[in-house]
Amino acid sequence: MRSIPSEIKYVYPPVKYSDGRRSIIEIPDGYVQEGLSDVDMGDLASEFGLELAVVKAVMQVESAGSGFLLREPSPSRPKILFEAAWFYTLTPQPVSRTRPDLSSPTWDSSLYKGGSAEWGRLFDAMEFDEIQALKSASFGLGQVMGFNYPAAGCNSVKEFVRENFAGEYWQGRHMMNFIKNNGLIGALNSHDWIRFARGYNGEGEAANNYHNKLATAYHNFA
Repeated sequence: MRSIPSEIKYVYPPVKYSDGRRSIIEIPDGYVQEGLSDVDMGDLASEFGLELAVVKAVMQVESAGSGFLLREPSPSRPKILFEAAWFYTLTPQPVSRTRPDLSSPTWDSSLYKGGSAEWGRLFDAMEFDEIQALKSASFGLGQVMGFNYPAAGCNSVKEFVRENFAGEYWQGRHMMNFIKNNGLIGALNSHDWIRFARGYNGEGEAANNYHNKLATAYHNFA
């Protein structure tokens, strides 16, 4: 199994890149955050016992297109969404009294700022509770939540974040580990797209037609 360079380090408080962007990861000069290649998907298919066409279909339908903020120069930060409802649940502090934009008892899509601004929301939340803030954001290709780091195959949420910065292969492994640890490999192997889509996306998957999108993508790749 591949390993990421030890020089990719989690740091907090955030450091500043040369262009002024803040980050919680230091990356060595010259390191390339590679996109997900056909070789990567073949490796994932072999590791998780899946057809290559199945892995390609899942990545096409369930991924965020790119796992990184495309307009950012290297080193790019992963795409994230900070979930105020999860931060409300996970932190015992009454953050909602002073920052209702970061901590909300109910899901509210109007709180999202999108793009790089989501990192600003995360950094603000980390000032209240570093670890619970990381757990309250979704990361990378599959937008796997930080609190799902064990299901993603990581020993800590900090390791999960490091791997998200390392490249899309690692983000893809997080997706595949999440699928495996939620008992959905069998659904993929049997092409039970409805069961897989419901397990991966929740009961609302039908409204977004994920199962039919998966079936079509698989047919095209197969």
